[in-house]
Amino acid sequence: LTAVIFFVEIAGGWWTGSLALIADATHMAVDLLGLSLSLVAAMLARLPADPKRTYGYRRVEVLAALGNAIALMVATGFILREAWARWAFATPIAAEPMILIAAVGLACNLGSAAMLWRASRDNINLRGALMHVLSDGAGSVGALIGGLIILKTRWYQVDALVSMMICVGIVLTAFWLLRDSVHILLEGAPAHLDLDEMRSALSRISGVKEVHDLHVWCLTQGQDAMSGHLVVGAGQDYAATLKAGKDVLSERFGITHVTLQIETSE
Repeated sequence: LTAVIFFVEIAGGWWTGSLALIADATHMAVDLLGLSLSLVAAMLARLPADPKRTYGYRRVEVLAALGNAIALMVATGFILREAWARWAFATPIAAEPMILIAAVGLACNLGSAAMLWRASRDNINLRGALMHVLSDGAGSVGALIGGLIILKTRWYQVDALVSMMICVGIVLTAFWLLRDSVHILLEGAPAHLDLDEMRSALSRISGVKEVHDLHVWCLTQGQDAMSGHLVVGAGQDYAATLKAGKDVLSERFGITHVTLQIETSE
């Protein structure tokens, strides 16, 4: 669907003289690359772990999201440069075809977004793909509005203005994606988990005197992992303490990839 929109909009932008359509088509080209990258990453992520990559290839999806964010920002720079030139030297635009092409683009983007919506909630790679599609949809809306304004007023500079507004949406999309992917790559704690709350819950387990070296991270979005040390008193049932700790982390916080080490107090 994105490939179809790209070819339609690049041809339509050349035909009508609309920078907004060309800007959105340029964005589509980057998105086509980004969606292809997301597809490859999703396929690689399914490969099993091996002796050299004991966690498997799950992080490839995070790297794909990072690459998508950077690609979006690069595309924005090119669009803004051309938009500034169009603002200074307005070019006549065929509004009717511009409106029709933008409407087709919007319909295709909404269809793509519907396919990605549910799966993107727990997968940063698919969220990157969804953000590409949604920003494309915003671009189509902008081009549609710009075409209507040109049709009514003949104010051709609105085309450049709409292009700049599309760029603002692209930058915001790219920033959110970049922030989340870098956070995962830096082994940051998942936003939905409270480290202090986890420490408190583990401390309340019978026989546990102290919790330290607590680390929480995620391999990729939706796959959280945790490690920590539990200090217990002498004579404590270590196996029971470990089971209780893993049960708390699984039932209350949804973490099943857990490594707990038992230490005895002096």
